[in-house]
Amino acid sequence: MKLNTYSIFIFLISIFPTILAKEYSFRVVSILGKGFDLGVKYGDRVEKLSSDKFPLFIGVVNADNISQYQYVALDSSGTVVQTENIVRTYNEDAHKINEVYNRENKSVTIPEFPRPFKNMFPMGTSKFKPLPKNTIFNIFAECDENAYTNLADEPFIIRDDGKKKPNEAIAQCTFHIISSKKNFVSKGSIHVIGYGSRAFKKLSWGLKFEEKFLGRKAIKLRAMAGDPTLIREKLATELYKAVGVPVQEGAYARLIINNNIYGLYNILDSFSSKWVASYIHGDEDKEIGFSYKLYTSLPNYPDFKYLGEDYTNYLKYQPDEYEESEIIQQDEASKFSHIIEFTRLFNDWVNNYGEDKSDQAVTELAKFLNIELVLRILVVDTLILALDNFWFRMSNASLYYDPYKKKYLILPYDFDKVLLGSTGDPMLDLEGDNYLYDCFTWVNQHEDQIEHFFTNNILNHPQIKARYDVILAKASRETFSDDIVSQYIQANANLIRDDVQWNIDALEQLQIGYQGVVNHYTYEDFENNLVEGSVGFVADYVVNDAPMGIESFVNIRGNGCRTATQTTDISNNENISDNEEVTPYHDDGKDSSASEKVSKISLTFVLSYFLFYFLF
Repeated sequence: MKLNTYSIFIFLISIFPTILAKEYSFRVVSILGKGFDLGVKYGDRVEKLSSDKFPLFIGVVNADNISQYQYVALDSSGTVVQTENIVRTYNEDAHKINEVYNRENKSVTIPEFPRPFKNMFPMGTSKFKPLPKNTIFNIFAECDENAYTNLADEPFIIRDDGKKKPNEAIAQCTFHIISSKKNFVSKGSIHVIGYGSRAFKKLSWGLKFEEKFLGRKAIKLRAMAGDPTLIREKLATELYKAVGVPVQEGAYARLIINNNIYGLYNILDSFSSKWVASYIHGDEDKEIGFSYKLYTSLPNYPDFKYLGEDYTNYLKYQPDEYEESEIIQQDEASKFSHIIEFTRLFNDWVNNYGEDKSDQAVTELAKFLNIELVLRILVVDTLILALDNFWFRMSNASLYYDPYKKKYLILPYDFDKVLLGSTGDPMLDLEGDNYLYDCFTWVNQHEDQIEHFFTNNILNHPQIKARYDVILAKASRETFSDDIVSQYIQANANLIRDDVQWNIDALEQLQIGYQGVVNHYTYEDFENNLVEGSVGFVADYVVNDAPMGIESFVNIRGNGCRTATQTTDISNNENISDNEEVTPYHDDGKDSSASEKVSKISLTFVLSYFLFYFLF
């Protein structure tokens, strides 16, 4: 049935403003918690946005023209209670991304470090890429309230004997992880990680997912609760990577769990089979070997001494990642076969070649140990003065058996006591600050308490010590140079600067039952400690001091190691073992995700068809 002319006229009048109006789309992430909705303000109008994908708010506004706008926070009645400080200019490209409330849309380039040595490992795959360095993710975990409260309020459990043990319970959650271009949703679980880090109110967390997040089913969220700059661990990680040491790389994230805003975190890979397969073997689906965690709790520490064939003598080495087929079920001893083999092999090498200065001694050691990797780790440990890592404390590292090359690797992790100076460590004497200029024996001040049996015997060989000197000379000049490190620090500072005060406020206002340690850092501490300002110890207020600014430390330590190696001949830069070069994975940066939008052309076509049908 045809419509009369009057009806058509009325219809056209009713839809004419809609045809002329433009559609403006908005996508914004809330970092305010669940107590607020978000809206968009343009001119004197406010439009509420949809929170179906909280904390991502989405909406489309029909208006004649929107050139500038701001996001606003709304209470339950729809009243504006807060307006962001930013005045935004609308453009089509900006609204293909997820914006963040009260945060500029930044494009920060994080510089790469020079890589003066051969790459021995692939460091990732196309399905298990390194986490992006120039992104701040937004993580919202909606967890079972009772289970989460149990973890947040009691990260330690008091045993019957009065001693503390970690609360290893988990809470089931639904996770939303939002970047500027993607929105990841998955069910999973959360748990508290670490031991020493549980002393802090700002806890560190482990997340496990049912779906894959950037190729991963698990990540760690490290709180950085003892660093006023929030940059030291990321810098240390990049320095290890630059000299070819496989490490779990990081990216920043804002974290909210239920209605608790925790602040800024560092996302890291867990030391998992997928990470090992991707970073060590270049195939995320490849079977891995066997790894052991190395931890020190004085007077007990892993020294790699051979203690016989009884596996109970090796319980201080914690079996970690391995294939189930590698062990005999119900046979605990089978989990310790590799650590027993390694200590036996090294013991035999010390007995047979400990005083042998020939090349043959190096050849024999290289049959079962990647010497080159060990030396590169020792060099970076030295440059950053790693006080809780492999060389100094025989801690926070893994011994990994590579089943394809049939040799052992050291793989370091957790760099939260680095680039600081001594901070009063009892194992490091402060006389005249000489430790800052000692790049060779700084770890050996208290051999009576920590005997460095493994590294002392390796460095006792002149060819191996000479290679250490070359690595130190080149790394201190090319990788650890003042200008390059400064550029990296300032780029990361620019990335997170707008979130520093928010992070401080989040911790001060965090309402959980656990009264852990809080370092009451200030924004001024952040800015000053990046360069040369110190953050002093204040009882019950700042527990983790930072006596040296990062750039100041790098300058003093770098100059000390450069001076110590000024006569080192660096003309021969060949690996002392594993002298092969592997092409490292390089992310081309392409984003395969496509953004959705409503086509105005399609809408026009539909309307034209509608009119044609009724008119003719």
